[in-house]
Order: sequence, then C-alpha cells, then structure tokens
Amino acid sequence: MKQVCCRDLGNDCDFTVSGEIDEVMDAVARHAKEFHKIDVTPEVAEAVKGVMKDV
Repeated sequence: MKQVCCRDLGNDCDFTVSGEIDEVMDAVARHAKEFHKIDVTPEVAEAVKGVMKDV
C-alpha cells in the first residue's frame, strides 16, 4: 500500500490517503480539485509520486 500526505507536498493541509497507487492518485486528484482548486497535471502527479510512502 501507498500513502500520501498533502503536507508532504508543501501544503498547510492535514489530508492523508492510503491505498493502492491508483486509488491514492484518484483520491489526491479529487482532493486537489475540490480543496485546492488545482488540476493534477503530469508534473503534479510526478511530485505526488515523489512523496509517496510505502505503508
């Protein structure tokens, strides 16, 4: 399983998600759009993958 914390991407945000990589990326994309008003571009996706942790 993988985990991403929004704070690890430099945001003042407590959002954390764990799951399989596709589930995590989908949840991150929804969260980014709804709460931060940003789209997950290929560059953002690479940044997200760069801070992913194995849990």
